[in-house]
Amino acid sequence: MSTINIVAISGNLVDDAVLRSTKSGTMVLNFTVAITERVKGTDGAFEERPSYIDCAIFGKRADALARYLAKGSLAMVQGHLRQLTYNDRQGQRRSKVEVMVDEIEWRQPRSA
Repeated sequence: MSTINIVAISGNLVDDAVLRSTKSGTMVLNFTVAITERVKGTDGAFEERPSYIDCAIFGKRADALARYLAKGSLAMVQGHLRQLTYNDRQGQRRSKVEVMVDEIEWRQPRSA
């Protein structure tokens, strides 16, 4: 059975993007996008509920985009989901899902 794995999100970067290199020398740019959902609270008033989505860009694009993706930037991201499993520092098995970025558009945060 074939599945479709496409995701599109829009939100603000929580922090500056972090550029690193894998053991094999591939550049990886990691950043987190905050998205909000409007939900009705128990009192009937609407409130915003944030979610934080981890994203990654690999290769030459990672290196080229690193200086532009700063905290507060509005990012519109398209890509696909990938689940990672790893052991944390205490040896516990952990898992997370992140967006592997195929396309990105951004706007710099407004200066004060």
